[in-house]
Amino acid sequence: MRGVALVTGGTGMLGAGIARLLLSQGWRVRLTYLPGDTTLAVQGLQAEHRPADLLDRDALAWALEGVEVVFHTAALVTFDPALYGRQMQINVEGTRRMLQLAAAAKVRRLVHTSTVNTLGVPRAGVGHEETPFDWAPHHLGYMDSKRAAEQLVLEAAHQGQVPAVAVLPGTLFGPGDAHHNAGSYIRLVARSPLILAPPGGTTVAHVDDVAAGHLLALERGAVGQRYILGGEPMTYVEIFTAIAAALGRCGRVHQLPRVLMEAAGRLGSAARGVGLPTPLTVGLARAACANLFYTSDRARKDLGWSFRPGRDAIRDGIQWYRELGWV
Repeated sequence: MRGVALVTGGTGMLGAGIARLLLSQGWRVRLTYLPGDTTLAVQGLQAEHRPADLLDRDALAWALEGVEVVFHTAALVTFDPALYGRQMQINVEGTRRMLQLAAAAKVRRLVHTSTVNTLGVPRAGVGHEETPFDWAPHHLGYMDSKRAAEQLVLEAAHQGQVPAVAVLPGTLFGPGDAHHNAGSYIRLVARSPLILAPPGGTTVAHVDDVAAGHLLALERGAVGQRYILGGEPMTYVEIFTAIAAALGRCGRVHQLPRVLMEAAGRLGSAARGVGLPTPLTVGLARAACANLFYTSDRARKDLGWSFRPGRDAIRDGIQWYRELGWV
């Protein structure tokens, strides 16, 4: 039997996937999650549950007692501009607190779940770990907060405070998406009479492959390094088409014109400027129009990571939703 592994955000899609793998390898697993959150994704797992808000220092310290390694997946994932301040508080200050307590607990390794959104838009077709961050002018809470949190982790690693490594997943599909992250695309395609896709694209990976990448980073990753766990580059038209096919839906997926998305973003930003809570902004329109494709070559070379086709990830996500009667 191995030691105790703590997974923050343990009831999320990725946290649950990491927990399953850890248990299969003989670890004792402790899960923390926001009090009152659904535990649907971890039902049946022989893991210890400890509700703990990232901003609750005492709860986190309690959760870290006797822990050997930490997988820090917990974060507020949203693109709602109204939650910018809340994201900075949870994702940045919560990570700062976790690092302080992990240092005090002398954990052997901390694997931090970042995101490819801490990288900028690729200018040569495909980005990598050194692609400069260029989202700051758009004031996007998810990008800004995850970038700042990742910087805290890497600084702590380089200063010898915490032996930490960062992994940068792309868009995840697969079982356990109880919070409807990428699963929101599945629900959209399942319910919309006319399927409309943004003009950009992203990398798509199976949650189980990304969970495996976290464990590889634990054992093989270099302290202070960052590794993209991106997956297969797919346009949103390709993603929505794959979802429609897996759902058995007929009909073509239509791509929204770029000029229309950009105009809607400008209109949304102008509306927010006068106090109207519109969901779309210039920054979000830019994200929807960009091909956010990133290579995972460093993870493949240094960690031995591999990933299956994006369509397989989408299929497994839909199957999990079907079993719950959600689609």
